[in-house]
Amino acid sequence: MEGKNCFRTRWAQKPIYSGGNIASVGVMLSENDVNTSSQVDPSEDKKLRELLIMACGDTLNVVCNRTGSLLCSYTLPIEDVILCVDAVTILESQSDYFTPSIETNKDANTITKLETASKGPAGLNKKRKSTKVQSPDANNPDDGAMENYSKKNSDGGDVAELKVPPGSYIAIGTRLLQLCIFQVVVNHQERTAIPTVPDPTNKNAEESTETGTHEVADIESGHDQKVFSKTLDALTFEAELKLVYQWTAAQHAISVIKFSSGAQYLMSGSTDGSIKVWNAFHHHLTHNLRCPSGSLIQTVYLDPTESFLILGTFEGHLSVFDFQKKVLLAHARPHVQAVEAITVLHEDATYIRAIARDRRLSFLELRADSRELIDKRSVVVKEHLTCARFESPGVLHIGAQDGQVSTYHVSTTGPVRLICRTETLPGPAPEKDAESLDAMVRCIVIAERPAGVEPSLKGFKVANRGEKELSSLYVADGGFNISRLCADHAQAKYTVSSVLVGFLDQIFDVKLLPDGVAGDAYERIVVNNSKDVFLYHSPGCLSRQALRGHSGIVMCCAVSSDGSLIATGGTDTEVRFWSTTTWQTVACGVGGHIAEISSMCFNAKQTPESLLLFTISADENLRLWDIAKYVLPFLKRSTDGEASPPPQFSHQSGVNSAHNGPVFALAVSPNDQYVATGGKDKLIHLWNVKGKKLYKEKTLNGHRKGISVLAFSPTDRVLASASSDGAVRLWSLVSLACVKTLQTDKTPVLQLAFFNHATQLVTGNSDGVLRVWALGASEAVWSSELHRSKVWALVVKEVSETGEIFFLSGAADGTLIATEDYTAEGAEILRQERRDGILQEQTLANAIRRGEFAKAFSLALRLSHPRHLRQVLVQWCAKDLMLCENTLKSEIIPSLMNENLLRLLQFTREWLTNSRHYNVASVVLSAFFGTYHFIDIAKMPSMRGLIEVFLAYSKKHSQRQHNLLWRTYYVDYLTHALEPNKLTTMPHFTEQLNDLPRDALPRKSIEVGDVDGVDEPPKSRVRV
Repeated sequence: MEGKNCFRTRWAQKPIYSGGNIASVGVMLSENDVNTSSQVDPSEDKKLRELLIMACGDTLNVVCNRTGSLLCSYTLPIEDVILCVDAVTILESQSDYFTPSIETNKDANTITKLETASKGPAGLNKKRKSTKVQSPDANNPDDGAMENYSKKNSDGGDVAELKVPPGSYIAIGTRLLQLCIFQVVVNHQERTAIPTVPDPTNKNAEESTETGTHEVADIESGHDQKVFSKTLDALTFEAELKLVYQWTAAQHAISVIKFSSGAQYLMSGSTDGSIKVWNAFHHHLTHNLRCPSGSLIQTVYLDPTESFLILGTFEGHLSVFDFQKKVLLAHARPHVQAVEAITVLHEDATYIRAIARDRRLSFLELRADSRELIDKRSVVVKEHLTCARFESPGVLHIGAQDGQVSTYHVSTTGPVRLICRTETLPGPAPEKDAESLDAMVRCIVIAERPAGVEPSLKGFKVANRGEKELSSLYVADGGFNISRLCADHAQAKYTVSSVLVGFLDQIFDVKLLPDGVAGDAYERIVVNNSKDVFLYHSPGCLSRQALRGHSGIVMCCAVSSDGSLIATGGTDTEVRFWSTTTWQTVACGVGGHIAEISSMCFNAKQTPESLLLFTISADENLRLWDIAKYVLPFLKRSTDGEASPPPQFSHQSGVNSAHNGPVFALAVSPNDQYVATGGKDKLIHLWNVKGKKLYKEKTLNGHRKGISVLAFSPTDRVLASASSDGAVRLWSLVSLACVKTLQTDKTPVLQLAFFNHATQLVTGNSDGVLRVWALGASEAVWSSELHRSKVWALVVKEVSETGEIFFLSGAADGTLIATEDYTAEGAEILRQERRDGILQEQTLANAIRRGEFAKAFSLALRLSHPRHLRQVLVQWCAKDLMLCENTLKSEIIPSLMNENLLRLLQFTREWLTNSRHYNVASVVLSAFFGTYHFIDIAKMPSMRGLIEVFLAYSKKHSQRQHNLLWRTYYVDYLTHALEPNKLTTMPHFTEQLNDLPRDALPRKSIEVGDVDGVDEPPKSRVRV
């Protein structure tokens, strides 16, 4: 690693897709912090955390509401769509809460595991087993749930009931008729304390201390993930979704689901007008009712006393059922469109309040005796509502199609008064036909009030509030954004305190803010395919500030060197200037372009007298804007608190038809001498700035396709250009000629940036690949496919105090990734590992020299040195073979962890492949098989493949030894049977035989070894 470039992913901001279906749950960060009393100590409020639940498509996400970090997610295993979602939180103090009609067994503390056979949509029987819910009781960590108990219901039947275990639960209904219940399980981990950043808006003091999660490693890119956020506190947590139950719950698509306040019942409504009530944690059906109209169930409401079950349909019908007797009490059609919200008020009579998309708020009286719903009065609201929610019988929140959120005070006999509304966004009013569905409010959730949490608990701000203490709201719109609205009681309006951006679409530009801007509350500006520009600090998707005012898509942005001014431009052809103090528009440049602005850049040497902005556009023009003259005076006024409409001004100078085609690339030299532009005509023009006017200096020609990006070196007189032909060219500003070309393929290069004192260059291409080039060697030293689509944005940040280098890359896939350079850190780690390795090798050599073979064996195995380990075994066996085998069996092998044991067996496998090391391998194998039972060996991971190798090579070596043994018989024959002739005066034995007559020869067979009167035959006799 030393001497090479090492990069890794620090964090990744990925789309989470809110989808408009959101809910919230509350979690305890520590089991020791769970208070079983009915009241929670206010000093322990910090232990309670609220998480947002959102569903989109086939994915369910759990997101930290304070940082926007994705904690966990679950994707349906089959092609299905989540249609509705609901969540409930049952704390330890509430696990004993039940309705009056239910008896509980307070001594029970376990849930019996239930096995149910359910039939899926494809007609296949699937057997599912519920997971065991763990109890947060610190004394009984293994006891997770409550035992079954039963009682007589009002009709005399036996109804099995189950105590709801504490926890945070989520229910979803799908298009393929499935109901799923999940539990959010939080894993607590202590992290190093990181300084927190205060909320710059000061609108929500409770959110000043941020909480986050350790990001998961980027598996696809193969890089480790590292937490980088100044908004995390010392206690961070990880969460996971566990599937508790799943079953087929309807015959038609499930349109709405709702937990009861105690989470004992789960109600599911279908598109055929049927409503089913399930005992969620005992998995049985308690109610099976049907709306008389037979239309789609839009809204379900169960009053807190569990007396009435009210259904609202898509066609405006209301049906009231007696929940205990399971009979229909009344049915009416007070609306002509979908009913969005229902509530019940028990006074001298039972009143039902309902609001629908026909903008009609109905006040109905329920007369159970005559089974009628009497329409007492109705009020038409102003908003074209798309969703609504009753916080209480007297407070109604309405979301409109234009994105407005209004809160009304509702009274049965008094007036319906508007008490709070979102402020009107600055900018031109959209045309009638230009209203976008992205602004439509799709869901409203009361912040800090998860369903199921009792008002007596002080962990969340759930106490009953009056008009002067309005709740904060989470509002999900059609553009995958979730805004948190805080009420300003003095001005009777809602203000946006933060936005959780669920989908960045295509990231067009990213800029870093200088240190010290807004108290370091924001780190980066992200321009995506939207009219709004968001500012972020944490790695999550939470943005506490947005720049709103453009009437078209924003394409690019620029930041002044002191960070006091931000410029943005886009498809509306306007250049807007924003103050980083008030985050409002201070001036607007108009008339400079007639097409979308593609890039902009401030001059490098900025002074109050010389502050310029250069812009290019698809209209082929280059414009120069005098910021010092037209913007800075109004910037000072806005800082002093003077409110006035932003003035409009025109450009100072420019060049018409700077290129023959759209202009894509723009860069300004560090000394303000040159302005470089590049476009579709494959040419690079250098412009000289004199007296706030532009003069053409030189044209550089060499690329075969259009120019995509330009960048000046911060230290050398060099200009870098990238083109769609896949080449990166370096141009000398002295000779005005190309001095170097960098290219690996013909993939278009879209972004580049210098870093590391301009000795290296990072590029991003249309395939999502980031590549780092060493300019001295003219070669690529690192590359990684971090994105799945075109890299539109790339910026590098270098911290001179710490030497830290990282770059942000944004792509068309909506992902923003921070990649850090840890070359120096990696080299230091490698040097330290080498030093430690040398010390351990010396310790190993000393242990072998002193004869401490057991210590040497463990040390060599820990160092992963197979050669040293084999040498230890050879010397140990040579000294005392029995002691070696006994020590391996009784002490060393039983004490090895799975990793070290697997490593030892892998070394043994390598030794078996060589006949010279077979003896050492046989010692290890004998000790291993003598230590573990064959059943335990079969359970070990990766053991099947090792055993097959051991058998194959052992058979091979056994055959080799057997063949060697047979060859020794021939050696015996040569050494004992074929002895050399003895010295004698008699003729040769064969000559004597020839001289004898044939009858004199013996007729028995002759055996070798009987010649010359040898009395004892050899050990091996060969018959001839």
